[in-house]
Amino acid sequence: MPAQTRRQLAAPPARYRRSPGLVMHWAGSELVCTDCVSGRRFAVSPEALSVLVRLDGGTSAAAIAAAHPEIGGLAAIDDLLAQLVRAKVIAPGVNGAWPWTTWMPEAAFFHFGTKATRFPADPRQHDRELRAKAVDSPPPAPVKAIAGRATTLPAAGDLGGLTRVLRERRTWRNFSAAKVGLPEMATLLQTTFGVQRWGTVKGQGRVVLKTSPSAGARHPIEAYLLAANVKGLSAGIYHYDSARHRLVALKRKMSKGLLVRVLANQQYFADAAAIVIMSAVFARSMWKYPSSRAYRAILIDAGHLGQTFCLAATALGLAPFSTMAFREHEVDSVLGIDGVSEGAMYVVGVGTRAAGHEGRPGRIATRGTT
Repeated sequence: MPAQTRRQLAAPPARYRRSPGLVMHWAGSELVCTDCVSGRRFAVSPEALSVLVRLDGGTSAAAIAAAHPEIGGLAAIDDLLAQLVRAKVIAPGVNGAWPWTTWMPEAAFFHFGTKATRFPADPRQHDRELRAKAVDSPPPAPVKAIAGRATTLPAAGDLGGLTRVLRERRTWRNFSAAKVGLPEMATLLQTTFGVQRWGTVKGQGRVVLKTSPSAGARHPIEAYLLAANVKGLSAGIYHYDSARHRLVALKRKMSKGLLVRVLANQQYFADAAAIVIMSAVFARSMWKYPSSRAYRAILIDAGHLGQTFCLAATALGLAPFSTMAFREHEVDSVLGIDGVSEGAMYVVGVGTRAAGHEGRPGRIATRGTT
């Protein structure tokens, strides 16, 4: 017998493990499996389900065939395993580490299941669809009123400049060609994302304090600046070093076309001076909070920072905006992050105010203000 054949016969049988990110649910009469790791979604046959159940810590085809003769023997098992490998639902090996195991299944299913949203080529298409929908199905009331004994409150007190900024803050979609100055950009970044001071949690180490709160002082959010029209700063993509208050160039090309593309075809943001993409380093929160509920805190953290950014920009007389409409996979790629240990969460941006739009800064050609 040739030596190579003897080695093949002596080799241990291949073992397979299922993806650690599988979540299953019923869609009508069909069992559907979503793989949070790959983002794939597919129907699961009874045979495939029988195999997946056994692939916990690494199982051989022979062991599966012995346990499930009804599937059709080793050849049928090998064929089924090959299909599952091609679909990236299973992989050879015994163990497969995945950072999101801590927050499986609830947070992982939501986070990865909503990454690949489809956006229309023309954002105004959605407005047209909503106008048509409102004819037969009006939107819910924007406020809630409850019957009962009520106490009339005195008028709100004046908070000085803060009151003005809060009331003046709007979403801008109309910008002038003037550049935002580097000093203003630096103020926005430091005020919103910069480390204001350091603290220490006994037995846990140092933590940072910023102008916005963060659950457990974990501050998972990082900021990346895509600068297109900032005076004194070369157009490009930068990471904001929040501890040292500096921008680190990522040496990636920057253009108006890139802005529009990553912002899901929102052409009205093409003239913005810059956008800031907020990403989350998930391990910072996972380390302290093993419950998947902590994912909510990351979303809220991003919201706090978004409001701070927009208020600071308003105080500077600039034109801020925020949006959740962006292509996450492309944004992750542009920033050079993997989308798993660190992923894009929210986008804010800023420009200079276009004259004549103060009363309707968020107006889109066929739509009113926001």
